[in-house]
Amino acid sequence: MNSLFKSSRAGLLAIFVISGFAGLIYQSIWSHYLGLFLGHAAYAQALVLAIFMGGMAAGAAWIAQAGQRWRNLIRSYAFIEVIIGVLGLLFHWVFTGVAGFSYDTLIPALGSPLAVDIARWSIAALLILPQTILLGMTFPLMSGGLIRRYPGSAGNLLGGLYFTNSIGAAIGALAAVFVLLPWVGLPGAMVTAGILNFVVAALAWWLAREPEPAPAKAVTEADSPGQSLRTNPLLRVVLFGTALSGAASFAYEIIWIRMLSMAVGSTMHAFELMLASFIAGIALGGLWVRKHADKTDSPLRLVGWMQVLMGIAALASLFVYANAFAWVGWLMQALAKSDGGYALFNLGTATIAIAIMLPAAFFAGTTLPLFTVALLRAGQGERAIGRVYAWNTLGAILGVFAAIHLLIPFLGLKLALCVAAIVDIGIGLFLLRAQAEDKRSMLRFAVAGGLAAVALVLAVRVPFDPMTMASGVFRHGRTSLMADDRILYYRDGKTSSVSVVVTPQGSVQIATNGKIDASIAMKDGVEPIVDEPTMTMAAALPLAMHADPKRVGVIGFGSGLTTHTLLGDSRVERVDTIEIEEAMVVGAQAFGDRVKRAYTDPRSRIVIDDAKSYFAGQKTKYDIIVSEPSNPWISGIGALFSKEFYKFVPTQLNENGLFVQWIQLYEIDESLVGSILNAMSPAFDDYSAWLSNYSDLLIVASPKGPLPKLEVDRLMAGPLKAELARLGIGTAEQLNFRKVGDARLLRAFARIHSSRPANSDYFPILGLNAPKTRYKAIEAVELVQLPIQPQLFLEALKIRDPLPAAVQPTEINHFLPEIFTRRARALAADLRGELTGEPVKGLLPRVYEPTILLRAAVPACGKNWSSVQSEVLAERLLDVADMTISYLPSELMKGVWIEPKWHQCETMPDEFTLTFKMLDVMARRDYPAVERVSREWLEKTPENSALHKHFAPLALSNILASLARDEKWEDVITAEEALGRNVASKGPYLQQRLLLKAMAVD
Repeated sequence: MNSLFKSSRAGLLAIFVISGFAGLIYQSIWSHYLGLFLGHAAYAQALVLAIFMGGMAAGAAWIAQAGQRWRNLIRSYAFIEVIIGVLGLLFHWVFTGVAGFSYDTLIPALGSPLAVDIARWSIAALLILPQTILLGMTFPLMSGGLIRRYPGSAGNLLGGLYFTNSIGAAIGALAAVFVLLPWVGLPGAMVTAGILNFVVAALAWWLAREPEPAPAKAVTEADSPGQSLRTNPLLRVVLFGTALSGAASFAYEIIWIRMLSMAVGSTMHAFELMLASFIAGIALGGLWVRKHADKTDSPLRLVGWMQVLMGIAALASLFVYANAFAWVGWLMQALAKSDGGYALFNLGTATIAIAIMLPAAFFAGTTLPLFTVALLRAGQGERAIGRVYAWNTLGAILGVFAAIHLLIPFLGLKLALCVAAIVDIGIGLFLLRAQAEDKRSMLRFAVAGGLAAVALVLAVRVPFDPMTMASGVFRHGRTSLMADDRILYYRDGKTSSVSVVVTPQGSVQIATNGKIDASIAMKDGVEPIVDEPTMTMAAALPLAMHADPKRVGVIGFGSGLTTHTLLGDSRVERVDTIEIEEAMVVGAQAFGDRVKRAYTDPRSRIVIDDAKSYFAGQKTKYDIIVSEPSNPWISGIGALFSKEFYKFVPTQLNENGLFVQWIQLYEIDESLVGSILNAMSPAFDDYSAWLSNYSDLLIVASPKGPLPKLEVDRLMAGPLKAELARLGIGTAEQLNFRKVGDARLLRAFARIHSSRPANSDYFPILGLNAPKTRYKAIEAVELVQLPIQPQLFLEALKIRDPLPAAVQPTEINHFLPEIFTRRARALAADLRGELTGEPVKGLLPRVYEPTILLRAAVPACGKNWSSVQSEVLAERLLDVADMTISYLPSELMKGVWIEPKWHQCETMPDEFTLTFKMLDVMARRDYPAVERVSREWLEKTPENSALHKHFAPLALSNILASLARDEKWEDVITAEEALGRNVASKGPYLQQRLLLKAMAVD
């Protein structure tokens, strides 16, 4: 340590690394905090950056004047770091108090949307403005103090400080999301940054123990007309130049992040990797300029070249980006779908981001020190440091707003980047022309202009093929949509890029940044797309439950099908659909008549805003709220699955109001779903879950009292009857058949998979972990398989019954239990000898193989059965039982398990006689007999027999499920402890035991 700080100059440069590290932690974590408060709408993102940069600009501008009179700038810097640290330690406590007061009291009292927005923005500004003002003081104070102590090397010092602060910031951006958030969450990250501020302050105070040389007399505009913009052309050129340069640089950052999101995915990890790449480039630029700023005879000429080269490098990034999709596709195909593969994928993502961002960011890192040196050499004094920093930061605010609200929406990403590059090139050419005093310098100016013109012409011609941009390569590795697909709509919106694609089969799909959000089959007579039951059931389920649903709120527009379905109920008086991206609403018009009520019905109101912010500002409450956001691996979306959000939702519901939550079961694991359920459970008294297709879960929840029963007759008047029938859910029995869990079962599932805490705004479990499960293509298998649990599990728990014999299962292959019901009915008909010889539609001819093998496995009657024969029969008997009992009502079991007709053995070994008796009482749904016979079976069947291996797990599950049906939960625990030790369950039967045990301790 002594060797490190032997030189106070080196020591002060070193601690500025820590200062930059803490500063980027603040920026990253504040973005999360204010994103929670303001929402993630485009204006909110811009406002977060504007507050941050504006506060820093104000701090730098003020210190530029006031700091001239201070005796020891380094110790003043240390004092400022202490205050920042104190505010960092207090921030979480202040934020939660202010946010709670705002949402619970202030915003509901204001009423007017304009007043609500003004209040939210003002509160957000006040939350971080003091800290940002103080942060804005740190660079001018440290640089001014060093320049006083080591005069004659201003360029070297400014470049060194810019490098150390930026390299610390780049590391801080990575540490915030990859280390601190997973470890200590948002509050802990703020505390960590605060402690680092104290460390920096202590070291700076100690290193500044030697007094600084007396400062020069403070220079003001009153003392020197050269300090005024009106009278000093050089000052105007430098300050306007650095402002426009800052605007272009931040426009690049916003545009690059949007571009890369389509190639690598819009995850929290990807965002921080991009940010770190950009800052690292700035740091390297500062390192380079440190060696050259003091040597150049004309800082303005050098910064002119840097500006031109920055613009050319930005244009060249388009050529690199054009290959990014191929590189990501290669990564997705070459890397293993494992934790190590994901780490390498992130490394590859960072490499791509560096290749795109670093060259232009490098030149951006040289400009601020050079502009500052130009003023210092002109005798502007140390006040110039703060002024340049302040104007550069104000320009950054302009760049953020211009990029999000003007350039990207009106020009698209490619042309927006070209415009920003033209600004940089224009600044550079202006400076080079102003410094051109002879033919040689004029020739250089002409060369710079020619190079820039060629780069611009080539850049404009770089193809941004929508077929590639909308490919979603980061999910599956394909670098383009299918050759026969056709783009109907593509637009770069304020928050994301939206595409609408039609396939040769006639289906239309809408995607955000390449991730498909909804698909609908547009041709009549074509099987619906698997997304359609999800979007329709999200509306149909609460409508069938609620007695008087007048006002409904929908989070997320998607295709508009949920809103369309809600408006098919004449009882509904108004539907507010809150969508964050306007381009999504425009693009979804391609779904035409399938969603027309969302656009044409006067009861429909589409709002472009953040959902939580909008709801909080409404004085009227809702009867139903449906939450269908995008996938939780997308940065910011996890806040709509957090315990704070679920605590907020009931405050927006009327008495007897219902809440619907969509949860994906693909690209996610059981522990993350458990994290969502554990976040949701405390806010709602009762809830149940339905599976709409293979892997989309819909939870309907009641914050007060039990969940109402489904009364599907409420939906049968008007257009909904035909629309539901088209999807194969046109009857009450079909809708009920898709139920997979009640509150107790879901709580048990979450208890089993509670390795991660409940998802929270302040501990964003989903945002941090869902990107990895997406990359690994993991599926929450245990929930996906709930509806196909064998035997009587769901039925015994009174969750669902098999389809009645009079109700035909749909021929639409969306829902596995419907397919398995068709198979079960075919197998039962075969065993009863009722086959007509006609193939069963939708099933392969091999569907009868299990029953053929079962018949063949029955040994000759009246003879001793060998152990091999018993083994084969036991295995095939269980196979057919698993395929039939869950899916057939008792009336269809006759001749199968009730008085079976498919074997003629009146005598057989005792254990098989008892097994057939157990299957008989199961088929009859005689639960007292099921428990009694299953206990008898376990007692009498030898543990070393073939039957015991195959049927003991079934017998034990029968006992536990029968006890659970009568809510004898203590007996469930007793039976599990007494009988379970001798039964080796696996697969679904093990899952049943675990769930029933967890339910018993609920």
